[in-house]
Parts: sequence; structure tokens; C-alpha cells
Amino acid sequence: MADQNPTGDGYAVALKIPAGNLPFLRRVIGAAQAGLKDDLGRFGDELDQPRSALLLEDAAYATLLVALDRRWIVPDDEVRAVLSRLAESVDRDNEYARVVAEHDALRGLLAQLEGTDA
Repeated sequence: MADQNPTGDGYAVALKIPAGNLPFLRRVIGAAQAGLKDDLGRFGDELDQPRSALLLEDAAYATLLVALDRRWIVPDDEVRAVLSRLAESVDRDNEYARVVAEHDALRGLLAQLEGTDA
């Protein structure tokens, strides 16, 4: 039977994070939170979003950082939205779509040259 509550409303989710991923996750989430705090401190109410929304975003980053240490989280819509936006930002900044396309093109050509035609 399908899970009637796939988002885990109110339920703790155990996080299975490879040890090698933890430093990156802490660094990127911490940097995003630090940048947000800096923007709030320097620009206050001059930002595009209401201060209340930015404070919720800050709290979501804090929740994520604690979850990395505890290895569990009770996810909510704000945490999921913040993490989604952060992932999109990292993909955009790292030109993920371009890198994947270039990788696929080169690997496809190499597979043909090796006779594997993958």
C-alpha cells in the first residue's frame, strides 16, 4: 500500500548521510545561513522579502544544521522549500545542466570509440 503521508508531516525522518557528504552539507547550509544573517543585519527591511519570511528561512537553516548533527529531522514545508531553493542555487552556480550535458557527450563519444555504445 502506498504511503498516505509521503511528506512525513510531524514525523521524524532518519537521515542517512554518508560521512563524506557532511562537511559539504554543513559548509553550504552554514554559508547560506551566514549570508542571510549578513543581509538581514546590513540591509534590514530594505530586502525584497519581508523580514518575517527571512527569519523563517534562517530558522529552517538552523533546523537543517541541527539535523545534520542529530541525523534526524521532523521536516516541514519551510525546511523543504529552503533546501529546494538552496539545491537549485548550487546547481545554477555550478552550471550543473551544462556539466551533465558535457559529461554525457564525452562519455557517449568514448563509449562509441570503445565499442560499448552506452
